[in-house]
Amino acid sequence: MTFTSFDAVFFTVAFLVPGFVWESVLRLFLRRREDRADRAWVRFLTLSAFNYAFWSWLIYLLSVRAGVLGQSWVAGLAWFFILLVSPVAFGAASGLLSQRAIVRRLLARYGVYTVHPVPTAWDYVFSHSTGSWVLVTLADGSSVAGVFSARSFASSDASERDLFLEQSYKVEDDGSWQPVPMNRGVWIRGGAMRAIEFLEFEE
Repeated sequence: MTFTSFDAVFFTVAFLVPGFVWESVLRLFLRRREDRADRAWVRFLTLSAFNYAFWSWLIYLLSVRAGVLGQSWVAGLAWFFILLVSPVAFGAASGLLSQRAIVRRLLARYGVYTVHPVPTAWDYVFSHSTGSWVLVTLADGSSVAGVFSARSFASSDASERDLFLEQSYKVEDDGSWQPVPMNRGVWIRGGAMRAIEFLEFEE
């Protein structure tokens, strides 16, 4: 059996794209452990298989052209939904479930403990942070105080864990925090940080 270039494109779209879309949307919600490139296509195939398994009844109806699915434009919309819309929905749903650790808590209730999908404490904390005061202790013993919120950023690159705080504060001798005038944020290099303390955020 020989495959044409069209066949190659078709099988790539059919068997890899749904899984790739699912995985890409999931990563918007959850920082995942990095896997070897040669395993990525297996993960995409597996997610695509789950997607097709869920919609197997609709795929069967499309194959026999049952009822309204016999019309070309309806069949096209159905395949668009299966190939693209459905993986987006599954990716968002699995991402939200992972953020709330619903499945892990349910398994733990029955004595089953799984490895957390988030690779580091850094990724876990900053992927769940909705806003907090932070006090960063630097390697030289000095400290930087500020706000980590919607306009802040924490690197997802494991090789450079830098941090941007959208507003910085000066900690006075009496412990009070005073905003730095004309300040639009502060960038802190990853290697300069020794510890980060998170405090409950209130406007």
